[in-house]
Amino acid sequence: MKRRILIVVGLLVVVGVAVVGWVAASQIKSPEQVAAETEPPVPSLITVPVEEMVISNDVVTRGTVRFEQPESITVTSVALEGVSPVVTVMPVIGDEFVEGDVLYEIAGRPTFVLEGDLPLFRTVRLGDEGEDIAQLQAALVRLGFTIEDVDGVYGDKTEDAVVAFYESRGYAPLEPSDAAQDAYASARDSYNASKDSVADANRSLAAARAVEAIALQDLTVAAGRLSLAESGTNPDTGLPPTPDELAQLRADVEAATVGVSDASAQVVSAESGLKGAKRQQTASGAVLSQARAALGYPAPETEFLFFSAFPIRVDSVLVQRGDVAAGEIMQVSGARLAIDSAVKMVEAEYVKVGAPVTIELDRLGITTTGTVSFVAAAPGTNEVPADRVYVEILPDEVRADLNNTNVKITIPVASQSTSGAVLAVPAAALSATGAGDTIVTVENPDGTTRAVTVIPGLSTAGGMVEVTATEGDLKVGDRVVVGFQTTTTP
Repeated sequence: MKRRILIVVGLLVVVGVAVVGWVAASQIKSPEQVAAETEPPVPSLITVPVEEMVISNDVVTRGTVRFEQPESITVTSVALEGVSPVVTVMPVIGDEFVEGDVLYEIAGRPTFVLEGDLPLFRTVRLGDEGEDIAQLQAALVRLGFTIEDVDGVYGDKTEDAVVAFYESRGYAPLEPSDAAQDAYASARDSYNASKDSVADANRSLAAARAVEAIALQDLTVAAGRLSLAESGTNPDTGLPPTPDELAQLRADVEAATVGVSDASAQVVSAESGLKGAKRQQTASGAVLSQARAALGYPAPETEFLFFSAFPIRVDSVLVQRGDVAAGEIMQVSGARLAIDSAVKMVEAEYVKVGAPVTIELDRLGITTTGTVSFVAAAPGTNEVPADRVYVEILPDEVRADLNNTNVKITIPVASQSTSGAVLAVPAAALSATGAGDTIVTVENPDGTTRAVTVIPGLSTAGGMVEVTATEGDLKVGDRVVVGFQTTTTP
């Protein structure tokens, strides 16, 4: 029994010694092993293949839909003198108008809507000139009325067109007042009197010049007779002149000289009188022209409103029939929808007016198309952030259910599409050298790397960039370095 116990104890001792030896051996390392285990992890390259693709980018953004170009309409006066601006006709919300329509009536007088960028800032009459008149002429021509020259002058032909336009809409043009007619009659009388004065002055000048001509002729004769006598022959007797005869001939010359001087003074006076009469005629003519213009048919500033585009839509009405218009009476907007949007500054140069867009409103399942109508020249305008550029978009169809919604806008940027397949790498593969070049690092089959100088081109929203090698070889399938990963040596 004791022998068996001794054998078991011995075995346990042997096993214990073996375990202690193994543990000790596992904790004891050579200097080489310690150094190897303390080295940093070995980095390895992350590479992707060079691809060949067509680069085509879309600008994706969002925008708020509204009816375009909202504008307030105000009334402060009426074209008729001494009449209160009482509302006689007013549209209702949702009414739409095209060029040439009557938007509303004040005191029975119409207010027409025409296309243009400038307001008619005055009542224009015969003889007036300006860019606002040229705009009025162009609108009348578009509506079918004849004006031979769109020259910005409110002449007889323009006046005729204005009268015809009023009558075609069932209204009479604004007629001259009694005061204007009286002023015209007075101006006409004054002008006719000035014409008579000019005629009288012309007759006086002609008579003075005739007298001057006779005086000059008398002086010429007297001077010739004196010259002959002084040469030794009396012009009357043919004998040598006596002293008394010479004295008389000299007196005749002096008298003729005085006659010429007096006649010339009469001519100067008559010429001055004619100039004064002509000045008076010119002044009277100007007054008559003004009176004639006031007597004609004007285009009152209160009866013509200009909008940059049609149709227009009534958004709100603030007065009703019978009210006295004083200030804002309604708000209108373009009947077409518009979308206020913005793009990043780097995208703005590729977004052009006229570019097609796709408009999406997912919650209503709406997908439609539109067109870029305006791109701001600088960032931060039209209440967009300083790093964004404002863009206006006009949908191709009017969807009232889009109004006041926020929609997704996709703008295919045609100018950012390559004409065919090109080499492309991820943007992470590009790096810059100290010299300012752009390179990609290519991993060779043997694990070494080489730098290839490239020119980056267009890029996609997914981060792929077109590259063209300028120094070194680059082809489809080459693996370019986009990063590094670390591995631990076992």
